[in-house]
Amino acid sequence: MNRYHQPVEAETDLHQMTKDEARKEVLDFLEEAESFGYKKIRIITGKGMHSKNGVGILNDYVKEILDGKGLKYSAAKYDEGGEGAIDVFLR
Repeated sequence: MNRYHQPVEAETDLHQMTKDEARKEVLDFLEEAESFGYKKIRIITGKGMHSKNGVGILNDYVKEILDGKGLKYSAAKYDEGGEGAIDVFLR
């Protein structure tokens, strides 16, 4: 086990949300996480498997929001959601 592994302290799930709903949820979630002093959170976007044409739109959209806020992030580990979840590292 990696002794430097940083656990996810909170997560939110955006499945079935529209872009507008997801944007509000992400911004509210980030604000709440920062107020609690969390260092690592997870945003579950899904992989788009049930989306029209099987192409997800929320993952890239959430990354744009995080980029706009200057936050660092990465895909979750494969067994924790992989490309369908984003781990966000807060300041």
